[in-house]
Amino acid sequence: LSLSGEYRFDNHDLRTDDAVFSEDRDRSARAVTVQLDEHMRSSASGDVAAAWDTVRSDALFMAVRDHLLPQMWRETVQKLHQQAFDYVADACRRSLEQRIDVQAARTSSMRTGKKPRVAVVAGGGFDASSRGALRVVVVDEHGACSEDFSADSMRMQSSGALADGDGVAVLRGVLERQRIDVVAVSGMALQTRRLFDDVQSVVNEFCSHTGDDVLVTYASDEVARLWWDSDAARAELPQLRKEERYCVCVARTLQEPAAGYATLGRDLLHLTLHKSQRSVDQSLLFIVVERALVNVVSKIGVDINDLAQHVHKQPMLQYVSGLGSRKAHAILSRISGGHDLESRSDLIVRRLCTRTVFVNCASFLRVNPPVMDVLDDTRIHPEDYDLARKMALDALDIEDDVEDDNRRGRKRADGPSRYVAEVMRRSPEKLDELDLVKYAEELKRLLDVHKLETLKAIKHELQHPNEDPRSEFVPPDDAHVLRMLTGEVVGESLKEDGSTMVSGTIIRVQPRFAIARLDSGLEGFIGVANIADYRVEEASDELAPGQAIVAVVKRIDLEKMSLDLSMRKSDIDTACGRARDLVPDPAHVDPYFDTDAETVLRERARAVQKKTTARMRSIPHPLFKPLNGREAEQYLATRPRGDCVIRPSSRGMDHIAITWKVGDNLFQHIDVREENKPHENALGLSFTVGDLSYSDLDELIALHVDPIMRKLDEVKRNPKFYDPETDPLYVSEPLSDVLGPNDYSQEFRDRRLSLWEKRVTRHLDTLAQSTGRGAYCVSLSLAKPGSLVLSFKPTPDYRGIIKWTARVEPNEYKLGERGRYPNISGLINGFKMMQTKNVKPREKSREPREERSGRSGRWGGTSSWNAPQSQSQSQSQWNSTSSRGWN
Repeated sequence: LSLSGEYRFDNHDLRTDDAVFSEDRDRSARAVTVQLDEHMRSSASGDVAAAWDTVRSDALFMAVRDHLLPQMWRETVQKLHQQAFDYVADACRRSLEQRIDVQAARTSSMRTGKKPRVAVVAGGGFDASSRGALRVVVVDEHGACSEDFSADSMRMQSSGALADGDGVAVLRGVLERQRIDVVAVSGMALQTRRLFDDVQSVVNEFCSHTGDDVLVTYASDEVARLWWDSDAARAELPQLRKEERYCVCVARTLQEPAAGYATLGRDLLHLTLHKSQRSVDQSLLFIVVERALVNVVSKIGVDINDLAQHVHKQPMLQYVSGLGSRKAHAILSRISGGHDLESRSDLIVRRLCTRTVFVNCASFLRVNPPVMDVLDDTRIHPEDYDLARKMALDALDIEDDVEDDNRRGRKRADGPSRYVAEVMRRSPEKLDELDLVKYAEELKRLLDVHKLETLKAIKHELQHPNEDPRSEFVPPDDAHVLRMLTGEVVGESLKEDGSTMVSGTIIRVQPRFAIARLDSGLEGFIGVANIADYRVEEASDELAPGQAIVAVVKRIDLEKMSLDLSMRKSDIDTACGRARDLVPDPAHVDPYFDTDAETVLRERARAVQKKTTARMRSIPHPLFKPLNGREAEQYLATRPRGDCVIRPSSRGMDHIAITWKVGDNLFQHIDVREENKPHENALGLSFTVGDLSYSDLDELIALHVDPIMRKLDEVKRNPKFYDPETDPLYVSEPLSDVLGPNDYSQEFRDRRLSLWEKRVTRHLDTLAQSTGRGAYCVSLSLAKPGSLVLSFKPTPDYRGIIKWTARVEPNEYKLGERGRYPNISGLINGFKMMQTKNVKPREKSREPREERSGRSGRWGGTSSWNAPQSQSQSQSQWNSTSSRGWN
């Protein structure tokens, strides 16, 4: 098979795959054996030595094939799995760390480290039935909601004839009453882009009059979408609706990204971090992803007293090095409620943690305000406080006279690090005069410790206390905004190279163009020249509002958040060809690469892709559901008998399936072939079921499915119809007790079929014994839903039952090759005639064998066909009673 050629997987025989892999194992084993065999051959000559060489070679081949190579393959697979996991997990960690390793949003006039006061304007995707479609929520610098409003519009009217939207006055009032630093715009739909323009116009107009510096920016809502309706959100903010909680979470994430993401816990894995994140172990992935929070929290540190006062920041504490969720919860529970720490040493004095834990976490926990020691509000570890104090003394060029200080007295706030505080406040530049290398050499000589990097860190912390080392906040660009509002990623889900296919619905048609809306909310422009390969005069000749389409992306306009699309068959075929063309360059393929095995795996993947592609189809019909067979049965389980769904088919893009409910837990799946398709992803212009053709889906349902249902209703009205599951004899044995719950598995179907056959057999036995004649009945087929089973027992003594299967067509019943009957009475009469004709030839063919058995002992001298005597008598009774009629 050619890797670059077209392949029809429907014709592939999966049984040949095992042969390919077996040949691959033998070929690999022989290649290894040849290399090792040279070192095991005997140096002697002669027939005996050659025979021993052959034995050793065969034994080596079996050892390599059956033991060595399987072990190597297992270890290789494990290593590849681990490497793949490490790559995906590290990519997820870096993706999350990139989102939280960012400072709080702030204006140019704000100092570093100050938290902004944020007003969030959100809209798009909210329920406007009870309140306005927009929400305006003000969140103070501590993350608390101070005001919230609702509105319907933020549009400012340029002419005086029209009034401004009701949200304009609301936003102006907020800007006047409160010192707003950042106005964040967020939402769940593409309409948020228009909202952003309206909000920016209102804020710019306000700032032009007041001179205030207010930043207007888009804000990511991926954390808010996961948190706003969670149990934790309802417990923390029970007085707010979920829309207001959404806005509060957006603001808090802008104020402190690490705190916002830390509130999600294991829901971090619901974020889109990597396209392959669902393919790896989620528990192990979460352990790696958490390291992003550990890295960032360790970089910035946390104010432990601030965490104790604000619940939404407390999840950060568990990511401090040396702590965890249990230790962090224990510490917070003991300092909450006004029991703030006065110094880091209180962690030991108040027995909040052990000394080992204190050594690990102390430098990451800041105490603000620093009541006992100014160094408690820095990232300097307590064991290095003396180094910081010595550096401060040397920078000020003084010696610390302890007795003089005690005699004159000092403020408690200065504490033992009063000269450190003086250096930090007045002259941090004097630290540049210190020779840290000589300091480090002296410490190495006296204490045998390496402290150069520690001294550099102390100097930087004293000169820039509590500086946020993260990158500054940058408003998202157009590509990032597109991803936030639609989930589409430029370069991944959307490309301009003609390889991206999208599906959508026509929403507007003009003479020279049409507008389509994708599932993500993006709108695409389709020029009349891009509708078809042939000339189209007007777009309305080919397209209509509400029509489902498949198109290729030709251009992405990030400024307008729109696409240019093409529906031309040539462009679609090219895009499909690029999707199939996955063949690597032969110059870059390892010469030992097994192309046969790769072909087998590629074909299997292509079959799975075909099923996945079929599931992605969108058919413009009210009965269409994107379900597979089992999901369709579950959907119809609670619906009335006769209901049906149209769904994608696993047979390919030129098939669809119709599943309809025949009876309780009994469904027929009808394969429908599409004919005259304009292109691969379009719906066919006609449909074929077996030998019958239909012009559209409605006609197919009305002239095929509905008549079959009426035929089955006719069968159920016949007195010979028998339903084993509604038999009054088994009222005390409910199916749920006998079969267990229906899990739509093959095991359940097998159990039900076995029970069905037992009850039919018992019914015919009882009927035949009570009348002394043969008995028959008609029932639905479980093995072939939509068909009938005619079961009969020739005589009361006949062992077992004989079955005939009749197909139900829209206008007739079919029995065997030639039996075609318009109604159920004709079917039953035809069945009797066929069975009578079937028995008489068998009786005639039995006579020569009986005569031959009587003349020759080699035939055993028994009854015909070596059957037991009772069975022969039963056949005789059947032949004699067949003329009298059946029961």
